[in-house]
Amino acid sequence: MNKNAVKKYSKMITATFIIPLIVYLVMMAVCGGNGILFNIFSYDSFSTIMKSAAYMAIVALGIGFQLKYGRFDFSGGAIIVVSATIGGVLCDVTGLGIWFLLLSSVVVGMLLSFINSFIYVSIRIPVSVCSLAIAYLFEAIPGIVLNGKTGPNILYRDTYTSLGLFPLILLPLAIAVIIYFVYGRFTVAGRQSTLLRENQLASVNIGINEKKNTIITYLISGLLFGLAGAIYATQNELKTITTPLETAGTLFSNIIPSLVGLFLSRYIDDSLGTFVGAFTISTLYYGLDLVGVQGGAKTLSYALFLAVFIFISGFWDQIIMYIKYYFRSLIGKFKKTNVENG
Repeated sequence: MNKNAVKKYSKMITATFIIPLIVYLVMMAVCGGNGILFNIFSYDSFSTIMKSAAYMAIVALGIGFQLKYGRFDFSGGAIIVVSATIGGVLCDVTGLGIWFLLLSSVVVGMLLSFINSFIYVSIRIPVSVCSLAIAYLFEAIPGIVLNGKTGPNILYRDTYTSLGLFPLILLPLAIAVIIYFVYGRFTVAGRQSTLLRENQLASVNIGINEKKNTIITYLISGLLFGLAGAIYATQNELKTITTPLETAGTLFSNIIPSLVGLFLSRYIDDSLGTFVGAFTISTLYYGLDLVGVQGGAKTLSYALFLAVFIFISGFWDQIIMYIKYYFRSLIGKFKKTNVENG
């Protein structure tokens, strides 16, 4: 293996493990200071972390899928909740089990995303304004489906809860990662999406159908949100939404992994980077739960992580340049000292 290959893979390995390793060491110190053993390698701990990380990663992949191609869909949280609600009600009526829950949630997610994209490409108002308005519209659906009452809440039924638990939760995660990866790397639509992001005018001039491509990307993100919706139905109560943009928290509470994934895309594939981000946040939450940090303090910890990450990612090139300069200076001083000492 040549020098360049060693350098490349060293960067990949470092980028993959540095963020979760730092969080792990910090949480191990925090837990140790409180007399608590922080061991994420036991089955119970690992399964708890993976359960949270898998769901978070699927939602983040749905967010990152739009961010990657220069858009952002504020209705993503509503799509997750609505697909969970309709999928849960259908499963309650039919009793067809986990696979039907997955299928129905995905179909609903894609249908809602198609409606969103069709309205957007038809009236051509800014995507942020359009998706916000659509989110309000979608949030009315659970109240209609549930008739203003609490849903069937399949999270209390063993037939369905296994989908939201480790290891079965890895199945929808694997589906999401494969779809995200294949679309960007191996499909014509994925390459066209990249071209549109980099130079919209030139891409349209060479014959790329922007409206068609927009609808395709929304359908894929709807599929990802539908997968998240199936898991949401097994972990949360299904109820009528009474507050405007109540579903926004479902979306924005899982946005950091997508930002981590996009940042790490310079070293590794962003689908893997997104999971790394989700695993990191899940590890952080697990450690905070162990020491009894809840409520506002937990939210503050999440915000602190976000602030530190944004700072580091924003000044990453300068930080790397400084570190290289520092070590070169250190090595230079060491060599100079050796020469002077004979």
